[in-house]
Amino acid sequence: MCALKSTSLMELDMRRLVSLLFFLFIIATKFDCCIGHSPKALCREEEREALLSFKKGVDDPSNRLSSWVSDHEECCNWEGVLCHNTTGHVLKLSLRWEVDQYASRLGGEISSSLLDLKHLQYLDLSCNDFRRINIPKFFGSLSNLRYLNLSNAGFGGVIPHQLGNLSKLHYLDIGDSYYSLNVEDLEWISGLPFLEYLDMTNANLSKASNWLHVMNKLHSLSVLLLSSCELLAIDPLPHVNFSSLITLDLSYNDLITSSFDWFVDLISLTTLNLASNEIHGEVPSGVRNMTSLRFLDLSYNYFVGSFPDWLFHITTLEHLNLRSHGFGSNKFEGKLPNDIGNLTSITYLDLSFISLEGEVPRSLGNLCSFQLSNFSYYGPRKSLQFLSLGGNQLSGSFPNTLGECKSLEYLNLGMNRLSGPIPISLGGISSLRYANIRENFFKGILSEKHIANLTSLEELDASSNLLTVQVSSNWTPPFQLTHLYLGSCLVGPPFPVWLQTQKNLQFLNMSYAGIIDVIPAWFWTRSYDEVDLSHNQITGSIPSLHSSNMYLGSNNFTGPLPQISSDMEELDLSNNMFYASLSPMLCRRTKEKNFMGDLDVSGNLLSGELPDCWMYWRELAMLNLGNNNLTGEIPSSMSSLIWLSSLHLRNNRLSGDVPVSLKNCSNLSVLDLSENEFTGSIPAWMGEFNGKFIELFPGSDEITHTPGLMVLVLHSNKFNGSIPLELCHLQSLQILDLGNNNLSGSIPRCFGNFSSMMKPSNSTFFPFNNGRNFGFQTMDTATVIMKGLEYEYENNLGLLAGIDLSSNKLSSGIPEELTSLHGLRFLNLSHNHLQGKIPVKIGDMTSLESLDLSINRLSGVIPQGMATMSFLSHLNLSYNNLSGEIPSGTQLRGFSPFNFIGNPELCGAPLNDDCGEDGKPKSPIPDSDDTEDNGWIDMKWLFLGTPWGFVVGFWAIMAPLAFKRPWRHAYFRFLEEMKYKILGWCCDL
Repeated sequence: MCALKSTSLMELDMRRLVSLLFFLFIIATKFDCCIGHSPKALCREEEREALLSFKKGVDDPSNRLSSWVSDHEECCNWEGVLCHNTTGHVLKLSLRWEVDQYASRLGGEISSSLLDLKHLQYLDLSCNDFRRINIPKFFGSLSNLRYLNLSNAGFGGVIPHQLGNLSKLHYLDIGDSYYSLNVEDLEWISGLPFLEYLDMTNANLSKASNWLHVMNKLHSLSVLLLSSCELLAIDPLPHVNFSSLITLDLSYNDLITSSFDWFVDLISLTTLNLASNEIHGEVPSGVRNMTSLRFLDLSYNYFVGSFPDWLFHITTLEHLNLRSHGFGSNKFEGKLPNDIGNLTSITYLDLSFISLEGEVPRSLGNLCSFQLSNFSYYGPRKSLQFLSLGGNQLSGSFPNTLGECKSLEYLNLGMNRLSGPIPISLGGISSLRYANIRENFFKGILSEKHIANLTSLEELDASSNLLTVQVSSNWTPPFQLTHLYLGSCLVGPPFPVWLQTQKNLQFLNMSYAGIIDVIPAWFWTRSYDEVDLSHNQITGSIPSLHSSNMYLGSNNFTGPLPQISSDMEELDLSNNMFYASLSPMLCRRTKEKNFMGDLDVSGNLLSGELPDCWMYWRELAMLNLGNNNLTGEIPSSMSSLIWLSSLHLRNNRLSGDVPVSLKNCSNLSVLDLSENEFTGSIPAWMGEFNGKFIELFPGSDEITHTPGLMVLVLHSNKFNGSIPLELCHLQSLQILDLGNNNLSGSIPRCFGNFSSMMKPSNSTFFPFNNGRNFGFQTMDTATVIMKGLEYEYENNLGLLAGIDLSSNKLSSGIPEELTSLHGLRFLNLSHNHLQGKIPVKIGDMTSLESLDLSINRLSGVIPQGMATMSFLSHLNLSYNNLSGEIPSGTQLRGFSPFNFIGNPELCGAPLNDDCGEDGKPKSPIPDSDDTEDNGWIDMKWLFLGTPWGFVVGFWAIMAPLAFKRPWRHAYFRFLEEMKYKILGWCCDL
């Protein structure tokens, strides 16, 4: 914490200000002579004993206080002790732990013997670790204290009101405690009339509702730091007394008001930080009066309205941050004003994600002018160093004037609508360390000239543009990158050999990059944090992998699966041509623990049985082995995967019963066993996969929540028996697919209790928890059959909810309780033996997009409410015993007649049979003997005739071509002529 505090931009400002205040404090003490070591004044005996008593109470593991010994009578020469040169009284005790010190932090107890240091004016115990002990109340009796620093020292509990007795105090810092400090009230602070500096960062002040009025009593206050204090509100302030305030930090609180009328009187303010609150409304107009302002941070709030272009008339600003997190916060209207060029003193400018529109004004180049005559908070003034305009809707071309920003180190123009080529002038910013232009519409060539002089470049992100990276094969870059993102840019066909020169590279993304090549051997020998080369046409085999996260899916890799290091966390080898068994990769025993969390080898040519060595991979959270040729049963060792949240085994040749040992994987959110040969009944214990709180590690205080089973897909297996009622306990279930099995019995009425299907979801977020990665959410997929087609959902999985029980032997009726599932987007009950009527309230399922009740034995009329199902785009009620008129309205009558065929007593549009006055078809209704099995005879002839018709038609055309050479030559000559005509037409365009 001390290291972080000393390195932030704002804290650099604070330290300089504190140095100034302390300098003034030294003068104010009116010492007759210097403080220091002097042979003329000996340490007072009673004060030496007090210091020795203090030493006895503290823990000093590295012996920092080794000079504090009883036989060393001159305590004024002890470490951290300074005395008055004339009187010998101890005036200063400085035991702050510095980051660069080899010694350990002090701890233990603080002896009240310090009260014998009656002339003590300076006490600094900061950056130690007193392990949650309370701040001693007797500190309030050190009546001569001018300076008290207890920051980041490990104190906890209630801040003692006795500190209000220190009436001579100028400086009080009790901030940055990593244990919880809190107050009952703050009235005691009004007893510190000379206080100039107050830091209570991270202290809980939620009970001190009058905090602002108390602070307003401190006429001398110059610095007030109340960041992360759980402040909730600001009461009106009729009159401002602390008008000498220079620095005000109220960041990281819960302030919601935008009424800051009292800002008008803070004309001396140079630093204002309101970041990360919940302030609504327009930017406080009182900021206009702060003409000396140099640091302004309003980021991560909920400011709205027109862009406050008057901010650009505060020409003293060096740091301006209006950034939003992109979820409704800080949303301004309008364009980036031309007045931005007035900020000639700015070094840090962040206007990211605040809905700016229009082109980037040319006046932006004014921010790059070098000011020799001025002095910045951060030393000699430089021109613009940090510029972030990302996540807006800026358009036009790349701002050429940025090439004049010779001091620029950080540039973010990503996620806008900028277009055109990248100017060569970008390559002249030799100080640039970070460049982000991702997700724009830039096009053209990105060549050596653009980046040849970027000698300081460490991170480059040009992904998701229309750029072609074009460099010579023997090019040697002048920089050493740590991050390179060129996804969706044209980098290939050859693999860029210049990457071999990048010895510090840890993050690489060249997905969708048009690479058609073999990866050179040197690449596989290096270790990276993350590599994404997916969706290319890379060939060859992979010998071994040593990186933490590798995404190599959707390529043309071949051979057996590679050996992987034990510290790999995520691996995607899906949709390649790997063959052979899983065992060599997974069953190799090592001394190191495997940390693999996500493994995806789906869509390959893997064969053999599932290996029985899953006990070596206990950290797995996501496992996808789908779309291979795996055989055998699920091994018992898979029960070792207690953190498994997603298991995909679909489209293999696995068989046998689902083992009860899988019950141990109780954290499952997604289970897909579809398109295999599993038998037996559906296990009732699957109904126990509900959400729960669990410890991340046994005996730890860290708790995470597992959402419970959300996706259960058992489609196309050989399960039999009835649907277990225990499945109704799955309150988080969004997708249930039991279609194409041999299930019998009735549809459980308790399916209407699926609470996650009762309301439509408006969020695409799918709360898949990635194992022990507490709070970290990752992406998952689900394959469902909807509207007669197979879909794979990933980004929109959170929106999806549906039930598929089709192609079974279910009987009885459709439970009325299903109609309470208002969030369902698809429902497929086709190809069963369901009887009775369609539930009357089915029209309440207004979110349904696909409804298939075909090929059952349903009877009665179609409920009128179905005519109001406005989202319904796929409907199939064919081959039932439905009767009466199809409800009027464009929704149902806009479907094809084939969606209603096989219901002889059904009439009205879109069918050709009109209804008579009795609501029955006017045309004769066939006898029941003629329509036995609801038209199944016609359907069977259709199913049998279609493939034969295709075969006969295919060979009627291909046979003459195979046996008649003149016909064959004429046919291909015709195709050749058509090809050239089409190509010529394209060229003319």
